[in-house]
Amino acid sequence: MNPWVTRVSVETAAGAGIDALLDALAEGGPRSRAAPWAWSGATGVGAVRGGCLGGAVGDAEALLQQVVDAVDPGRACGLVVGTTSGAIAEFEGRFPERRAHVYRQQPTRRVAARCAQRWGDETMPLATVSVACASGAAAFDVARGWLRSGRCERVIVAGVDVLSPFIHAGFAGIGALAAGESRPFTRGRDGLMIGEGAAAVLLETPGSALRAGRSPLCALWGTGLSQDAVHLTAPDRSGGGLYRAAVAALGDAGIDPALVPDAVDLVSGHATGTLFNDAMEAKALSRLFGGRPVPVHALKPIIGHTLGAAGTIEAVALIGMLAGGPMPGALEVDPELGMVGGPGRRGGGFGLSVNAAFGGVNTALVFGPVQPDPSPGAVRATLAPGGWTEEAVVEGEQFPVAALPRQLDGSAAVNLGRADTYVRAGIVALAHIGARPDEAVVLSSEENCAQADWRYLDVLRQNGPERAPRVHFVYTIPGAPLAEAAILLGLTGPGLVFCDGRGTAEFEARRLVDEGRAASAIALVVDAPAAGVARATARRYGPR
Repeated sequence: MNPWVTRVSVETAAGAGIDALLDALAEGGPRSRAAPWAWSGATGVGAVRGGCLGGAVGDAEALLQQVVDAVDPGRACGLVVGTTSGAIAEFEGRFPERRAHVYRQQPTRRVAARCAQRWGDETMPLATVSVACASGAAAFDVARGWLRSGRCERVIVAGVDVLSPFIHAGFAGIGALAAGESRPFTRGRDGLMIGEGAAAVLLETPGSALRAGRSPLCALWGTGLSQDAVHLTAPDRSGGGLYRAAVAALGDAGIDPALVPDAVDLVSGHATGTLFNDAMEAKALSRLFGGRPVPVHALKPIIGHTLGAAGTIEAVALIGMLAGGPMPGALEVDPELGMVGGPGRRGGGFGLSVNAAFGGVNTALVFGPVQPDPSPGAVRATLAPGGWTEEAVVEGEQFPVAALPRQLDGSAAVNLGRADTYVRAGIVALAHIGARPDEAVVLSSEENCAQADWRYLDVLRQNGPERAPRVHFVYTIPGAPLAEAAILLGLTGPGLVFCDGRGTAEFEARRLVDEGRAASAIALVVDAPAAGVARATARRYGPR
């Protein structure tokens, strides 16, 4: 059963609505504005500009609610939100002093749960996915699984992130910002432009749509996930991780990779404009298309890199083009990248969207034509692989480097000296359970990286954006324990990260196995309060 896409809504620097987004893509040129803050005299932080919305939004939940309301399905449905920073901008302004209890009261990244509180409905299935810049795309994988398993008949997939000094300084610190315009895949490209925005997509079973009288725009045919297991922020330069995610999504859609050049009319590129990311993506796409021209387009140089919202916003643009919107022309591509760009076309009827992220997570989505479903209300039955087979529980106040598992070599131990308790606890739990390279791993934590957020924000406030250490910033991603563990233990299977409780991790681990995405999966739950004992539990699900 391929879920139908029946409604979409979006707001970016290009304006509100899908038409504004498609027009901006067709016209080209950045929709950048001055950010609503300034650092006088600061050097090395790039221009304080980005793909900003017309007003100073500053509140991810308000923006998300505005977009989701426009997709109103009329009846109760699930909500999966993808975000990188969530309400971190609100957190910066409202809590100028360090207060550990803040995260317990309202964890900044639990956007789905906080939106449900605003709506007065916490009974719907909810999840907040946070795999950095691939979050908005990974949310589709979760939503499709809910529909397939019969958990619900309709799900809103949403992505949201807003700009803030926290985010801008962080990307400046790792040297990712362009000096001028972002120019993906071109010779002389030097970085990205940060943006903000939100998008929502209503996915539903054919039966749900038919009963409500909603016509489909297209269908979601396939999703794919992979991990690089190479570096916390740098991509696998071979493009292998992104290629595996794309092949997995195409296989899920039933498309033979050998037929990709004829079947896939559009490719929404991750296309950040950074030196190494574009190079690895060009390798992955050229390999996928067998050296033939790739009909790839890039949205980020126009509206900015919208972080966790990017995957959802780019999916909306792809959906609009598949539904008859204007097609983008061919991108200028540096010949040294080994990829030939081509224009979008109308042929096989399929579109591919790819995203990569900090932590080495890669995602791919395949959208395509709607086909008649002989039993539109049916969902696929799940398998019964045997249940939970093993568990490892670790507790400690600091998890010092000397206490890390022996299988981690000396250089790894030195590197982990800069990680916080949250990261170390997750690594130790996965090492103790013996996580295997091909297993799926699902990490969930309600408080996640609170310590890292505070540490980075403290330095930013005290020393300014020029002296905010890059290592502090990269550890603010909730998936840092999984990312470091993937590198140390060679984990390349599907990976997901949620800002929710134990139940989400365990449900999603079971789902990935039941769908045949992995032979076994580990649900990793990490609770690491700012003070006191940290606890991490790893449970394996799979054949006995």
